[in-house]
Amino acid sequence: MSLFIIKNMHIEGANTIAGFTYGFPAITQFLGFVHALSRKIEPQHGIRFDGCAVMCHQHQVHAYRGSDWDDYGFALTRNPLAKDGKTAPIVEEGKMNLCVSLLIECKGFSGGNSDQEQLISDAIKTLALSQRCAGGRITDIETCQFKPMPNEASDCRKLLRPLLPGFILCDRSDYLQQHNESNDQNMIMNWLDFIAVGYRYEMPTDSDNVEAEQGKWKSITKPQSGYLVPLMIGYKQISDVFAAGEVANVRDNTTPFAFTEAVYSVGEWIGSPSRVESINQILWRYQYSSPYYLCRAQQSIHSIESNEDFDFSY
Repeated sequence: MSLFIIKNMHIEGANTIAGFTYGFPAITQFLGFVHALSRKIEPQHGIRFDGCAVMCHQHQVHAYRGSDWDDYGFALTRNPLAKDGKTAPIVEEGKMNLCVSLLIECKGFSGGNSDQEQLISDAIKTLALSQRCAGGRITDIETCQFKPMPNEASDCRKLLRPLLPGFILCDRSDYLQQHNESNDQNMIMNWLDFIAVGYRYEMPTDSDNVEAEQGKWKSITKPQSGYLVPLMIGYKQISDVFAAGEVANVRDNTTPFAFTEAVYSVGEWIGSPSRVESINQILWRYQYSSPYYLCRAQQSIHSIESNEDFDFSY
């Protein structure tokens, strides 16, 4: 087993909204890109891609505001005129430009021949440039190369350092599960405890001090420290599975169909490779256990059968 690294992939017009999270594409969109790439490369070279780690180097959301006190608004494009010659309606959508590096788990590649390795890398790069990622257009890829799978923490850090500067997106669903187990409030409020910026008004304890009776606003500490963000990690089935072609207006009439809702969790951006003890900490993989279809990292994978701790599909 080895890693295939796509370094400094520039994407224009990527989705910045995933469900009701904002600021970065969902991890499902990157795994979808890797899966589509794997389906194209496997028949030609017998190589299969599985897990994927994401390091973000730069991002720019297409948004603006008139002044420092205004809310941000999306910078939208004007659509062409409709068939009747009237102005087409504007459907508000969030877009962004970003530069990311992907570390992809690779199976079926033996290596050993540098010339053959370079040919396969160039072929994968050409296929990647022809795809879309997170709804955006890929404009440039700096390099593509195979690397041995690191087994030790020191090897993992050596692998990540050449990709800096950047932040690695990690799975922190274990934080959320621990908070759910220790807190009686509902799950959506537990989720908001990690991502919402909250303040509490506290009155002074010294009632003899007249000046101190004013009180102060203090920020509410989050359950865990770190650069924590809301994250869409997959889907939950909310209906029975319908036979192929039974539901109208679906994309694929040859595949069984079920209605789903988004599942949300908590992620963390890590900027220092020294915090990564194993490559499995940052490799996101598909995990299916009915009715959940999730993207998870190994460090926080728990059995989710009949476990409502992961149901954030509100």
